[in-house]
This record gives sequence, C-alpha cells and structure tokens, in this order.
Amino acid sequence: MKTTKLCILAITLLLFCIGFASAQNANFVISANLPGISGATIYTGAPEGFNPITASDTDLENYGYPRRPDLSDKKAYSLWRRAISTTRVTPELVVNPDRFHRPNQRLTAGATHKNTTKVSSGNWSGYSLVGGSPKFDEVVGVWIVPNIASQFESFTGYSSMWVGIDGNCDCNDLIQDGTEHDWINGKPTYDAWVEFIPEPEVVLNNFPIQPGDVISAYSEVGTKNGVTTGFYYIANFNTNKSVSTSLAMPKGDVFSGLSAEWIFERTEVGGTFQHPLPYYAYAYMDDAWAYRTGSKSKIDYLSEANENITMVGETGTKLSDAYEQDSDSMWFEWLAYH
Repeated sequence: MKTTKLCILAITLLLFCIGFASAQNANFVISANLPGISGATIYTGAPEGFNPITASDTDLENYGYPRRPDLSDKKAYSLWRRAISTTRVTPELVVNPDRFHRPNQRLTAGATHKNTTKVSSGNWSGYSLVGGSPKFDEVVGVWIVPNIASQFESFTGYSSMWVGIDGNCDCNDLIQDGTEHDWINGKPTYDAWVEFIPEPEVVLNNFPIQPGDVISAYSEVGTKNGVTTGFYYIANFNTNKSVSTSLAMPKGDVFSGLSAEWIFERTEVGGTFQHPLPYYAYAYMDDAWAYRTGSKSKIDYLSEANENITMVGETGTKLSDAYEQDSDSMWFEWLAYH
C-alpha cells in the first residue's frame, strides 16, 4: 500500500513538472494566426537565466534558436554564438500578399569549370549548391544590406537578398529568409522577411533594417508537432537585435532538400518580376554555407556541385552577376536596370 502511494505521488509530481514545463514553453512560443499562411509560430525569448550557449539541442529548438554547429568549426561556431547572443525581439508578422520570392526562373546553362556551372536566370543572381545526399536542411549567410540609389532614372523596382533551400531544383517548396530593398516613388525602402513558397512573404514589421546593417540569417527545415516546418532566425549585428519565427509547410508541398542558395533577386510583385532592378553597385555576402540532414559539418557554397547564376533582363541584357571572393564569401555586382 505504501509503495502504491509513493508511485502515485511520483507520477503526480512528474505530470506536474511536465505541465509546468509546457506552460513555461507556452509563454515563449506563440501561435500566430495569419491570413493565407500555414502554422506560423513566434518565439518571444526564453526563461530567465536561460543560456543558449550551454543549452541542450532540444532547448535550442524549443526556444527558436538555430542549431549548434560543430564545436571544432571555429568560424561556424563563432558566427552562431554571436547571432544567438543578440537581444531577441518578439516579431510582428505582417503578410504581404502581393510580394513573392520565387524559385529560379532558369534561362540557359553554360560551361562547367571544376564544381561550378554558369547559368542565367530571369530573376536571380548568386550561387546555389545542387544535388548530393543526404538532403540539405539548413542554410546560413551573412550580408551587408546594400544602399540602393536609383534617383537618376524614374521607375519603381524591387530587389532582395536572401538564403534558402529548394529554390533551384525541380521542387514545389522553397524555404527562405532575407532583406528587401525597393525603390518606390523616388525613395528607397527596406525591410526583413521570411517565406515558405508557395505562400506569400511575411514581413518582420518591427525589425527595422537600413543600408550598411550586417545581417546574419539561418533557414532550417525540421518538424514541429509532426509537421514539416521552416525555422527562421535573423540577427542584425548593427542593432544587436534578432528575431525567430517558424512557418509550417504549406498544404500540397513536399520537402525536397535538393538545393541551397545565396541570392540577389528581382522580387516578384503584382504577379511579375519583370521590372527594373534598383541600382545597388556592389553587395557582399559572407559565411555562405549549408548543412545536410544529420550533419553538423558545414558545406561551403563552392565545395560541391554548384551553379553561378547571372540575372538577365527581357532583352538579354545582364542585370546582376555574382562572383567568388573565397570559399565561403561572394560579391554581387549591379550591371543594368533592365
């Protein structure tokens, strides 16, 4: 009888602790009801005294932090540690139903040199890892928000920089996060966003950015409550602020994990990306690497089969190009408006 009472007491305490832990998690993980968007989640922070640097992998995931890289990889670990040490801001999510960051609209493929194949695109410039196994499930990039200035020509144009998974393959999904730099009514506008194609962009409305800000972005694919989910973490090293959110895979999508990409894009707005590319001169992206499922060892963007993508306008004019700086950094160059 005494043993039975002790067992009941132990079970009761266990259930209480589980319930208490769930309640604690609930305070820092909020479901967001967004029109036209599947299963959005906002991560507001972590309990007092929580240290992401020493936290378990499970707690990092529970509180919306990017997963810890291999500790022996000093560069990847240093970047991760810097990103997670920023001050978390509770993101204000706003759906922009008119703006999309589409997969590569491939035009031509050219010569291959070493691991790199030259290709052209109607909407992309940049680099993409392609193929291989296991699947890509995380992509990382750091870039400087470019300063656009198109006052010498009267038009409205849209552009973005981002990292993503599955935009450069025969896939129906694309997981990405990035920054937007548009020229509207004679003035530049800037913001940050996340997206899970085919659903529209979700703007991080209370996470301001400006030219010169250094942005660190992580896009990761995993499961949440049994559902394939995109996890996004963006840090602004200039403001020392970061945001974390997740979006469930849209209905009808199938996660492929066949490509990883680092892109400067003509954003699709109003159903078309065929508009002038705002002038940006040069843009720089660093720490461009990806991970495959089950591995903490990074893959630099040039280290396996990849594509070097040039953006080409409707008349065949080259608009934007990308070229390597070293094994994990690249430059983008503006070439023409249209």
